[in-house]
Amino acid sequence: MSRTLIDQTRIDLQTFSENTTHSQILRVLELQESLLAPIRTVPSNMLSQILRVLELQESLLAPIRTVPSNMLTTIFQLVIEASDEPDITYSTRVCSWWRHEAVSYATFWTKIKDSLRTTKMTAFLTECILRSGVSAPLSIGIVLVNPDVHPSVITILVAQAHRWRQATFKLSFVSSQYIDSLFPFEPSSTHFPLLEDLSVDSRRSFSNRILDCRPLQKLELGELEESYADVIGSRNLKVLKVGYYWGVSLARLLHQCPCLESLTLQCFKFTQKPDKQITCRSSLLALDIGGDLDNDEKIEYGAWNVFHSPTAYEADTSASELKEILKRSECALQYVNLILYVEEYDFLSAIALEMVEGFFADLPVKDEHPMWFPYCNVRWMWPHPALQFKMVLSAAANVPALQCGICHSLAFEKLLN
Repeated sequence: MSRTLIDQTRIDLQTFSENTTHSQILRVLELQESLLAPIRTVPSNMLSQILRVLELQESLLAPIRTVPSNMLTTIFQLVIEASDEPDITYSTRVCSWWRHEAVSYATFWTKIKDSLRTTKMTAFLTECILRSGVSAPLSIGIVLVNPDVHPSVITILVAQAHRWRQATFKLSFVSSQYIDSLFPFEPSSTHFPLLEDLSVDSRRSFSNRILDCRPLQKLELGELEESYADVIGSRNLKVLKVGYYWGVSLARLLHQCPCLESLTLQCFKFTQKPDKQITCRSSLLALDIGGDLDNDEKIEYGAWNVFHSPTAYEADTSASELKEILKRSECALQYVNLILYVEEYDFLSAIALEMVEGFFADLPVKDEHPMWFPYCNVRWMWPHPALQFKMVLSAAANVPALQCGICHSLAFEKLLN
């Protein structure tokens, strides 16, 4: 019936002369015909799926689809580098089209972090390296805990050593023979021409591993001997962190690393008494020297020799040693934060006053009349209680405050030339 009325109306319109009305009636007829389309008889659930497909087709016309694939991958890589998560996890958070584009680029696979516990994970490492190409620099973070996978993993890593840019290895359970393969004794065996950042956490000695990596700027090791510091590309080092360091003097170490800006030694072991004076002018900005407190080990006087560093602003060493550094550096302190560890509360004040007066007896200060800041705090610091004092050496408001503290040793954060 509806089709008949529509057809008859079209015939009558052929004799109708009013153009405006004619076009309006034609539009109404088209709408009426659309209501008779076969798709209107499709069930609603199927119709919704058809509409969904149409929406997806329209999304292919979105402006982002006109962005070149290499630019999309660059954006993807920037997001990855800003996060600590492995690259591969991000590939599950984008559409399949973008994911396909991203994983096809070698740079996507150049950042590898994993704990290799099974042979399946070794196969995954191999796949990542194969996809990363042959020349793109690698950033690797590997934890080896399963001895069964050590040989194959070491072989894979050594083959790509020329591409390492940043490498972090936790090798606590790795035998020395595999460490020898990874970091050989012979300087010509393995080259690291791109390596800038290396961290090796191992119970095995690293002191006799010779590294050919002159670009190295940051190095973190569990153990290091002073005599080997000059064969690990140390001339360009800016950051050095060592768990156990054996040597004659810290001045000698700094002499071997002239560009060093930050030095952290958790424990310093003297191999012998300093036998000669070494004069060096260091670029050191941050210094953190610890000790084995369980054995009550302290840095002996003379470790610094005639080290001169007017730019240093963070340090932790023995009070007598630091006093000599301050005098040679011609520094002027303004603010002191003193923390003392003693067993008897009754003697805290006397000990603090005696130590402060003795330490600053012949040091240059900005005010000839140091004044005490009205602050005193007793707190528990294992294994003994600690009494904290603050002393202002200068009241000049236009001079930045310089903080110091004594905690078995004296620590200072900033020094002025």
